[in-house]
Amino acid sequence: MSSVNQKTPKFPCVDCHTDCCKEYTIFVNAHDVYRLSNGLNSKPETFLELIGAKDYSLGIKMEEGLVDLALKQKNGACEFLEEFDDVFRCTVNDFKPGVCKSYPFEMKNGELSQMSDIMCPTDWDLTGFKEMMVPHLQKDESEWKFYDQLVREWNSKHEGESLSKFLKFILEQVKLSNEVELL
Repeated sequence: MSSVNQKTPKFPCVDCHTDCCKEYTIFVNAHDVYRLSNGLNSKPETFLELIGAKDYSLGIKMEEGLVDLALKQKNGACEFLEEFDDVFRCTVNDFKPGVCKSYPFEMKNGELSQMSDIMCPTDWDLTGFKEMMVPHLQKDESEWKFYDQLVREWNSKHEGESLSKFLKFILEQVKLSNEVELL
C-alpha cells in the first residue's frame, strides 16, 4: 500500500522583495480596522491615513472631506513592513488586511485566478492555493460589501462628522456583526 505525500505549496512571498507592500496604497475596510486595532491594541488613528476618495459614490463624507481609509506609509512602504536580516516582512501578518492576504489572487467567473498585473517575481501554483484562497476571497468580498453598506449609512445619517466618530461607528458595527455570527 502506498501513501500519498501531499506537499504544501511554497509561498513565493518567501523569496520576494515585497514590492507590493512598497508600491500599493493599502485601502482597508471596517473588519480590517477592527482586526488591526485589536491585534495592535491601538486606536485606529495611529495606523490609518485619509486618502481622497477614488469613488464619489462610496467615499466617506466627513468633516475632512470625501475620503477613503488606508494604512499609513513609512519610508515609501506600508508602515507595518519591517526589515529583518536584509529581508522585508509584515509585522501584522496574523491580522493583516484582507487585500494583503488576497494578493495576488482574485475570483474571475467563479474561479480562482492570479491577477494579471502583479509585482510577484514568479507565478503562483493556483491549484495548491485554491482550497485556502477561495474561502478567503469570498469572506473578503463579503467584508467589503458590509463596509460599503456602513459608508452609505454613515453618509446618509452622519455626513460631515469627524473621523473619530466614523471609526467608533464602524468598530461598533463590526463588533455587533461578530456577536451575531456567534449566535
